[in-house]
Amino acid sequence: MPTAKKRINLTVGDGVLASLRKIAKQENASVASVSYALLERALELHEDQYFSKVGERRLSKNEKRIGHDEFWK
Repeated sequence: MPTAKKRINLTVGDGVLASLRKIAKQENASVASVSYALLERALELHEDQYFSKVGERRLSKNEKRIGHDEFWK
């Protein structure tokens, strides 16, 4: 059956593979599904860090700010 997901090949060290296998066994899941979930989570964290930096940069500027209530009037 065809899938909409794309494949990637990833080479990992023995320690990473052992950790993935351990997690997969604990969660009764495949190593591939655990790897996918962890990769998604890492991408979310990366995105959060990026937007935190953007926010900090904006807050560091000495500009007029509009409060939440005022904005939504």
